[in-house]
Amino acid sequence: MDARSLEIRWIRHQFSETVHLYRNGEGQYGEQMKEYAGRTELARDGLPGGSLDLQISGLRPSDDGQYVCTVLDAATYGEATVDLEVPHSPLGPL
Repeated sequence: MDARSLEIRWIRHQFSETVHLYRNGEGQYGEQMKEYAGRTELARDGLPGGSLDLQISGLRPSDDGQYVCTVLDAATYGEATVDLEVPHSPLGPL
């Protein structure tokens, strides 16, 4: 299913706050958690085939955890949960 016309929202499960919102064919950043500002993007090349992959740059230990992707259009709603495990360096930050 082509996902370009859908509303796609990625949220942090424990906070129920928006990590990334895609609506009307583009990213919407007004509701985004400040911790993710400038670090998220929906992989747009996968949207025509229904791929809803979220890319987070500059991963931090605080990004570790559960994310929920919700999809909404005029007639349907769906959601999926993803666990992100951020590898922790034994040496700490470099």
